[in-house]
Amino acid sequence: MVNESRDNFDAAYEIRIKNHLEKHWSIYFVGWTIENLENGEALLTARNIDQAGLHGALNKIRDLNLTLLSVKQIGRV
Repeated sequence: MVNESRDNFDAAYEIRIKNHLEKHWSIYFVGWTIENLENGEALLTARNIDQAGLHGALNKIRDLNLTLLSVKQIGRV
């Protein structure tokens, strides 16, 4: 039997949200890098993260009432 959560641990993800985030938010999104893009969006990126870590970030985005634009798995580390 394959343990899917273990298989997803080496995944890397990008989350795009509407509007820029100030740099102090990197403390709130531990393990994620925040890049403010020229188009007004913010890009959060994490490498070597499991599904629980991904869902934790998505819950924070929801709790902060930020507008989620996309979630994309960008590969394996």
